[in-house]
Amino acid sequence: MKKFECILLSCAIIIVTSFFFNIGIMLMSLLNDNSFLHFYLYMFSINFIISFVIIPTIFMKLILNTSLVSLFQDVFEFKRLGVLFTITSLISLYLVKLDATVEYAVVALGEEFLFRHLIFILLMRSFNNKESILIGSLLFALILHLNGNLFINLLTKFPFSIILYYLTNKYRLQDAVIVHWLYNVLVYKFS
Repeated sequence: MKKFECILLSCAIIIVTSFFFNIGIMLMSLLNDNSFLHFYLYMFSINFIISFVIIPTIFMKLILNTSLVSLFQDVFEFKRLGVLFTITSLISLYLVKLDATVEYAVVALGEEFLFRHLIFILLMRSFNNKESILIGSLLFALILHLNGNLFINLLTKFPFSIILYYLTNKYRLQDAVIVHWLYNVLVYKFS
């Protein structure tokens, strides 16, 4: 796969992911009744997992002509995930309560799976490790967070993404998910 094609496919996957997520949000807003906050949380979580995990995984299967099983191999170190998840859940529940805890955990899981796992696999087809991390981080900061301030995204989300890639490369995906989740909780709580 040529380098330009690889970047273009990565951008396309991110755009398709965002498109499906926004369609899901629009459908949720039609069904949303403020008296059913838990219904919204369930629907948001399902929508996020479908949009950020399932649909991009299917695209990756087709693009790379590989099995679904291979796309889910060695993603997590489950013992470490269990410990980190328990500690982070308790901290998050203390700081922001159940609804925000679930929402931020799901967002972190979906975004990390998409960028630190799937997009990284795709980028590694054409680039070396450092190049893949830099390109993936630029895509994370500039394409996924397109609605934010470009300069702020380059100053905050780009270096944060590099750290998350480093954690994933060193410990697998669970550490990046946990750090991303805690970051979102702390930003929500203290901003």
